[in-house]
Amino acid sequence: MSLVGPGMMLVGGLVAARARSEELRQASVAEARVAKNRLLQSQIHPHVLFNALNGLAELVNKNPKAAERAIRHLSDLLRRIMTASESMRMPLGEERRVISDFLALEAIRLEDRLRVTWEWDEGLDAIEVPPLLVQPLVENAIKHGIAPSIRGGELILRARNQEGVIHLEVWNSGVPYSDRQGGGGLGVKNLRSRLSLHFGTSASFEVGPSNEGTLACIRLEANQVDYADEALKSPGGR
Repeated sequence: MSLVGPGMMLVGGLVAARARSEELRQASVAEARVAKNRLLQSQIHPHVLFNALNGLAELVNKNPKAAERAIRHLSDLLRRIMTASESMRMPLGEERRVISDFLALEAIRLEDRLRVTWEWDEGLDAIEVPPLLVQPLVENAIKHGIAPSIRGGELILRARNQEGVIHLEVWNSGVPYSDRQGGGGLGVKNLRSRLSLHFGTSASFEVGPSNEGTLACIRLEANQVDYADEALKSPGGR
């Protein structure tokens, strides 16, 4: 009696079982990444809200009409944040709109003490990034560098592709980072974790003194990011 047939069936069954086991392992890894990402994002959203509410509390007594305008901006900001929380990644252009809403809120509180310059290549708005990647850096720049100064200060926001590396930068005048107490807060620590989760070693983050102020910079390898519109990925598409 030939054993070739049963033997082949046994080998085939083992191969199928191994393939199924690998599929389950990959699915488990993917689910773990999604769960970790949601945990990290859930840490940011209340943080943004609490800081915004603290700013509103200052306005209620000082300028009730301004407080009303600020509440409307806060509503827009929270709507965008809630939408962002449903996704692992979102277009960089949506991050830019979140920052714009946040800055509109802060401008009501700080008035002409907050001076913002955008040096943002809108051709990069289609790249997919984790939600609220740059906003915490903007928030820290205002909290530590601009708000403490009686005269306020400058804030520069940059997005550029330089030799195949995407730079997302936030520069602010004021006390340099090295003089701050406590190092990076929750937002910065969370940012580092999410960059590692999404991009591994293809992304980096640095913050430090720069030109009588502080520069925070995220770097992403352009060939490692996804585009909402794949046609924009080629050099001729931007």
